Amino acid sequence: MTDDDGTKSFDGAIGTHIIAINYEVMDWATEALPAHVPADDLKQLKLAAGEHLAAMLTTAYLGIVPVAVDVRGGVDLVYRVADSVSGALPSLLGRKCVEFADFEVKSMPGGFREHDAAISRALKGGEGPGTHWATVVSANDVVEAAQSMIVKAAKQLRDKSSPDRARVVFIVSHFFDRPYVECLDLLIAHTLTAPTLPDEVDAMWVFLAPSHLVVWSAVDQRWTQLLLGDLKEDGTAPEVDSGMELLQHYEGLFLERAGIERPSPFYYGLGAVEIEPAANSE
Repeated sequence: MTDDDGTKSFDGAIGTHIIAINYEVMDWATEALPAHVPADDLKQLKLAAGEHLAAMLTTAYLGIVPVAVDVRGGVDLVYRVADSVSGALPSLLGRKCVEFADFEVKSMPGGFREHDAAISRALKGGEGPGTHWATVVSANDVVEAAQSMIVKAAKQLRDKSSPDRARVVFIVSHFFDRPYVECLDLLIAHTLTAPTLPDEVDAMWVFLAPSHLVVWSAVDQRWTQLLLGDLKEDGTAPEVDSGMELLQHYEGLFLERAGIERPSPFYYGLGAVEIEPAANSE
């Protein structure tokens, strides 16, 4: 891609609102969660639903650890945001001047996680893994497809939370269920249209695994792109295993530091292989 092509690719992103944290903050989040949240609570996070990713990402961008992680049927994550010094809370929570924020995490349905489990069963039985098929969509298509999950989360927030708290939905989409065409772009917030949120929802975070995180704020009425990087001239990204994204690196750190040994369907590497064409193919 030429410099001109790169410039043109960002033309549509002019005016995009961005919140960025550096690598040290994300590293802190992977340590702070196991240090302040009971180990038994963290180990009950549903890895297949990406609840551990939601906990890691919200901790990093809010700059505080949750005061509660659901193990008894409450909201999934509770933050005492009065403890936060961040000036970005209205963009992150959709509310101003609240003491607590309640997050309800929902994973979009799809076949990959069952396929992933089927691979393990097949290999243990001495069989070869099957093939998983998915259709490439746009990032906006992913958000629109989450509507039923948003409605379900809103009902749970209405039942479990209260209007004096920020009520936030956290949507997780697995790349192998909904590969999105903008996956290699730095910014995607400007490609998204305004979502339809129930009145109970103040903000919605959407994690398009493995690398994009965006937030819609009801009070700001806009999408915000959440980025991870280093503003120092000599800042360098941590070394990442081949075929993995930066946020997957931190997911691995978090799982290790939390003592969670169960496999995560979001922790994978990608590689390229050459497939020999069939003898009778054209």
